[in-house]
Amino acid sequence: MSTFEDAKKFIDFIVSSFVSVPYQSGQVHLPRSIPYSSEGRERRLSTTAFRLKSITIYPIKSCAGFSVEGWPLSNTGLLHDREWILKSLTGEILTQKKVPEMHLITTFIDLSQGILFVESPRCKRKLRINLKSDSYCGGKEAMDLQAQRYEVQGYHNEVNIWFSNALARPCTLLRCSSSQYYSCLGKRGSVGMCRDVETRLNFVNEAQFLLISEESVSDLNSRLRSNVQKSSTGPQIQLNPLRFRPNLVISGGEPYDEDGWLSLKIGNKCFTSLGGCNRCQMINLDNQAGQVQKSTEPLATLASYRRIKGKILFGILLRYENDNEVGQEADSWLQVGQEVDPNFD
Repeated sequence: MSTFEDAKKFIDFIVSSFVSVPYQSGQVHLPRSIPYSSEGRERRLSTTAFRLKSITIYPIKSCAGFSVEGWPLSNTGLLHDREWILKSLTGEILTQKKVPEMHLITTFIDLSQGILFVESPRCKRKLRINLKSDSYCGGKEAMDLQAQRYEVQGYHNEVNIWFSNALARPCTLLRCSSSQYYSCLGKRGSVGMCRDVETRLNFVNEAQFLLISEESVSDLNSRLRSNVQKSSTGPQIQLNPLRFRPNLVISGGEPYDEDGWLSLKIGNKCFTSLGGCNRCQMINLDNQAGQVQKSTEPLATLASYRRIKGKILFGILLRYENDNEVGQEADSWLQVGQEVDPNFD
């Protein structure tokens, strides 16, 4: 019963999603899970200028973040990044995968005032949350998430009611305790989803930082435009690097240079690369005029050339090599414009 057009659409889908073709403008560098070596590439990287283009903090997991020119580092990564989480009354952790409207909740932290500001189009009043511990309600409690154990503290009903109205479902806000070191090991001693098993983490999935390259995003945008031109259907897609919810965006070099970095310096701060970031359907959510739209892109295009051992990798995960075990150093700030020096060791 299939027509020729049906068969052609299916073949086009197979080619676009599962067939790897050489990229015309240069070699696509594979993630670190596939070994490779190139002395010429190392020499080129040593003379390439990489710069930190933007810094973004996401205080509440899966809610919108805010970008800054400079921000302090702590022993959990960027100060206050993913330090809060929303939980349903049944104990389910809320994320954009199941609640896309979380992207509409905007956040901002004023460090001088010590206040987290939260806004939602569904709430007339802007919420102000004091960063000091005296705003908590009740004692600490333990919570397991992604094979990690957290100590969390809750808030008064006024805060929980605000978020329940913002998401149109009952939920509570929890904050990660600043005094607990967490383990990424499961009950049987196996490592869970978490990639970083050596440092303290807030409510991140795998590691303290996600870094994205502007050049890699530009290459992906070129592929998306090419796909639209070939199919002659669908609107043009132009992705902003922040679509991928990175903490750090860099500029310079060639697309996917970051795949081969073992370590890097940003300014005088040292970081270790933990490999590529496995992407999920969350990157297909687009906030347009206050409405969250779902599509198949860019994940479908990424799957056609960035799939490694069943994972679709884009961007790299980082761990901050902090010598201060206690907490934040006096001069431990990242600044937009700082030089990025990969493979410095």
